Amino acid sequence: MKTNTMILVFCSIFFIGNSMFPLVQGLQSDSETFVLPLKQQKRNSLETLVLPSSFSWRDINGVDFTTPIRNQGSIPSCETFALVATVETMVQYEVGYPFGCDLSEAHLFFYSGGNIIWGSYPENDTRFLKEYGVPDEACWPYPHDKYQFPLNTTSPDWKNRTVKISNWSYLADDPVAIKTALVTNGPVPSYFLVYEDFYFHKKGIYQHRWGKVKGAHYMAIVGYNDDPGYWIVKNSHGTKYQEDGWVKIKYGACGIGKKSFYLTGVYGRFPINYVDDNNTNGPWDGTKEYPFHTIQEAGNHVYNGYTIYVRNGTYDEHLIINKTINLDGENKNTTIIDGGRIDDVVTVTVPGVKISRLTIQNSGTQTYNAGLKTLSLNSNVTIANNIIQRNVIGIYLNYAYEQSWNIVQNNTIQNNTKGIYAHWANSGQITGNMITLNDENGIEMEHCKRSNITRNIISNNGDCGIYLRGESNENSINAKNTIQNNTIGLKLTESNKNVISNNNFINNSKQAFFSNALFTKWKNNYWNDWPHFRPRMVRGSIGLSDLPWVNFDWHPIRKPYNISYVDSYPLPYHFS
Repeated sequence: MKTNTMILVFCSIFFIGNSMFPLVQGLQSDSETFVLPLKQQKRNSLETLVLPSSFSWRDINGVDFTTPIRNQGSIPSCETFALVATVETMVQYEVGYPFGCDLSEAHLFFYSGGNIIWGSYPENDTRFLKEYGVPDEACWPYPHDKYQFPLNTTSPDWKNRTVKISNWSYLADDPVAIKTALVTNGPVPSYFLVYEDFYFHKKGIYQHRWGKVKGAHYMAIVGYNDDPGYWIVKNSHGTKYQEDGWVKIKYGACGIGKKSFYLTGVYGRFPINYVDDNNTNGPWDGTKEYPFHTIQEAGNHVYNGYTIYVRNGTYDEHLIINKTINLDGENKNTTIIDGGRIDDVVTVTVPGVKISRLTIQNSGTQTYNAGLKTLSLNSNVTIANNIIQRNVIGIYLNYAYEQSWNIVQNNTIQNNTKGIYAHWANSGQITGNMITLNDENGIEMEHCKRSNITRNIISNNGDCGIYLRGESNENSINAKNTIQNNTIGLKLTESNKNVISNNNFINNSKQAFFSNALFTKWKNNYWNDWPHFRPRMVRGSIGLSDLPWVNFDWHPIRKPYNISYVDSYPLPYHFS
């Protein structure tokens, strides 16, 4: 009875106050707009908290507020990773959407007394979080080599870049206390005893079955499910272990839930800057209260790894992005960057940039002016859920090293001269876009290899829907692209070993054509002009004299694949 009474009191304490999180308020969101969260509601102290049968910070009204799986490597810093994972999730919920928060585990571990031989105590980290805080990852990137410390040390201005907690405490070693903390506050860093079989566990619910004890470990509990009874846990050894780094652990297994921590009140310098063109009189410091007036000004004041959140408005700018950042608009229909028919609108000169929820329009009128242009030899840019319109080239993916890549996903690319032009840019993913009403080609690729073009709607373009030329080899155009109402649906010129499969070719003036394109595989496409069971001929030419030649789609299908733009590919709220 004493234990039950303590638990009841404990739960009541957590329940009272202003910090009632996801079950109280949730998150309002739609497919177009990031909506910042409602203010926390005060609850009547007489109400009784009824815990749900399942809960996860990976799914708060459909939104995942956790951050990507990290890898502590060979350094014994598990408690730091568990605590930082907790703080990052709480910060993202406080901001109102998962913006890609990334804080420096290296700084917290080493500055709080961590040792590369035996590790540290979690209490060292929690005390440091309360007194000094943890800065952003760019302040001190985590070392890949165990003995890189102290050569890779923190930035001298780290004290101006920290996120702090207002307090911390221990949780009772009781599932009800942990569930209450999860539902009303945030993830819970918790102890776990590792046995040999844990290293080999892949799927399902883990409980110890064989092997010797390997040591103590800390992980972040982010949720639970009472049926059949397990914790949802974030590990810190990369994505090759368990289920991509996540693991379900049976209630009570291997000490999970013992010596758990409760962190409260994240505050400080979150790694996000705000922009609002309505703030014309200042002051301007990038905070939510005093946002910068222009996007470029925000870009000049952020650090690598930060997010720039742009509120609705029209920004007449020629933006140069020279730091690895996330650039997020409030609403892709009403957050507009306009180039005013001069030069490139957005130029990306560094790798790892992510751009989403913007309209980018009105580039200059010269041949290679673009709405969005990459100028980085290690490109690795993600362009997702934007409107790209009225440019000479909508998206220009420029020359990059062999191992680089780009992701173009769920955009509307319309009314440009060319929709996407990729030049010596390999291993791209062009997925789930609406590419329409461009004067020339919807997608044009020159000397691009090993790219995947999947589930796009490519329609009503003046010349080709897709044009591969100049040794654009070993690309895959598959998985239900709909290519319709173009002058030429698909054209291949001097490009070999490409695979064209499982697409819809509908009402193009010429469905497909090739010239000096060898070893092309055509299979399982739908051709609306071919109702027959026999193979469908694809006409082209070969040789210097353009001798007529043919390929065959040996197994055309007779009904079109079902694809629509809205369900083509769901866009994650963050892209790591």
